[in-house]
Amino acid sequence: MSPQLGEIAGRLLQPFVEAAGPLAACALVFAVLAWLTKGPRAIADARAAAGETKINAVISAVDAIAVDPLLAVGMAAVVAALVSHGLQLDSARLWTWIGRWPTIAAAIVLGDLFGYWRHRVQHSRRLWPAHAIHHSDTHLTWFSLGRLHPIDRAGSLADMVLLSALGLPVWALAANAVVRHFYGYFIHADLPWTLGKAGWVLNSPAMHRWHHARDVEGSGHNFATVFSVWDRMFGTFYQPGACPGPLGVREDLGQGALGQYAHPFKVWWRAIRPGELRLSS
Repeated sequence: MSPQLGEIAGRLLQPFVEAAGPLAACALVFAVLAWLTKGPRAIADARAAAGETKINAVISAVDAIAVDPLLAVGMAAVVAALVSHGLQLDSARLWTWIGRWPTIAAAIVLGDLFGYWRHRVQHSRRLWPAHAIHHSDTHLTWFSLGRLHPIDRAGSLADMVLLSALGLPVWALAANAVVRHFYGYFIHADLPWTLGKAGWVLNSPAMHRWHHARDVEGSGHNFATVFSVWDRMFGTFYQPGACPGPLGVREDLGQGALGQYAHPFKVWWRAIRPGELRLSS
């Protein structure tokens, strides 16, 4: 292999190398937790989820190669626009005054509040075709967090844009992203935990599983990532206990990752075709 081809191959593989460590660590941690919680049944459950896991792996790979770099550029452009148009609060003195850890805590709390309302918007009729991809996993595992349509992922940047508009430091934005991302792995994990009294404040795997339930009352509830207090405060909390399933959606979202990528565009195209418009008028 020539040096040029080796360099190109290295650049293409770099996103996988960077993601491999955290993903391997998460896989090990959640495998151990599943075994401690369910015993040998954890192996059978993992095998049942293998087909869905393959789709999640493909989507995660595409994200690492193409989606994440584009979103990073888009996020940088939006933040630059906020600054250039004077739409970012000059709050540097405030965050310096309250200190690093309170600033990080504020970023996580506010980020989760913004994420709660953004998530509710993603469940609206017009945006649901893209968000339905995330709900299509019928065997919810920690890796299901990555099953997101690129349009849905772009919409999720609204949380970071709002935090940036408040003038929060970049390191606080990064801390918020890391904490909420890895807590997202936890609440998607195949664990029946309700967290007991801590569940009054924190979201739990059982609570979020009800959010992914199919054709039951709880599927329209539990929109926060980290703090259950937002759902309690705004009347969307639902957790009668562990969720027995079934999970997923009833819509036909197509076959494999490609079918799921195409699904929202098909739905939106049908909605705007002249024939469809005449029928709905």
